[in-house]
This record gives sequence, structure tokens and C-alpha cells, in this order.
Amino acid sequence: MKTGYRTRLHRILELGAWLILLASLLVAVYGVRTLPEEIATHFALDGTPDGYGSPAILFLTPLLMVPCLGIVSLIAHLVDPAQWNMPFAVREERKAPVYGDILTMLHAIQLEIAGFSLYMQVKSYQQSGDGLVLATVLLTAALAVTIIGLCILAYRHNR
Repeated sequence: MKTGYRTRLHRILELGAWLILLASLLVAVYGVRTLPEEIATHFALDGTPDGYGSPAILFLTPLLMVPCLGIVSLIAHLVDPAQWNMPFAVREERKAPVYGDILTMLHAIQLEIAGFSLYMQVKSYQQSGDGLVLATVLLTAALAVTIIGLCILAYRHNR
């Protein structure tokens, strides 16, 4: 991808997501060393445990996040923005700000999902399901605001 669209903000958002993933991995390592042999691995909507297993399950979140973050990073770095599925035709003279907005959206989504995953990881380590429904609603709202807001901004920059 052309580097002219990437800014310092993009690098900070992307690096932040990967650092949060690293923190999630560290929580898993610490949990395997400190938690008992059987822990709650799933929680009902009211926050009570309804599934049990090994603390090794804490590695599942970081292992799932690596390909998720990796795919977004690969798209952001290797796929020409002209190939992205944009909700409008991008004017040639407005490509830089429009593609910059979409890159901001991609990396903000990475950061939001990584932050949510770390929150869930910490809650699993704490053996508490309290607040997971609210956190899920907040993540959904944050993603919606990010996607809609940055698409509108990109559309305005395209005028």
C-alpha cells in the first residue's frame, strides 16, 4: 500500500492494539501459573459461572486475536486502498484524506476489539462474569460509532 495515507495516528492505534494483545497473553501466562486446576470458563448472562475447565483456556483469546489483528494489519499495509470496498466512489483528487479516514477506522476497530478482548481476559482471570453484557453492549456501540462516524467523515472528505 502507498505509505502516503498512513499517519502517526495509524501507527499508534495499530501498535496499541498489538500491545494490548501482548498484555492479554501475559494475563494468560500469569493465570496458568496462579489459578487452580479448574476455573470458570464461561458465564451466564447474569455473570454466574456455567462452564468449567483448565486455566489453559486463557490462551484461547490471544490465539484468536493474532489472526484477527494480523489480517487487518495485512490489509492495511498490503492491499491497495483502491481495492477496498468503499461505500462511495472515491474522487481521484481526494484519495489521501479518504483513505486516511478508512485506515483510521481499520486501526480503531483493531484497538477497540483488542481492548475488549483484554477486558474479557482479565474478567476470566478474576473468575467474574460481572459486567460482560454491559461491556459487549459498549463494544458494539463503540464499533458502530467508529464505523459510521469515519465513513461519514470519509464521505465528507470526498466532496
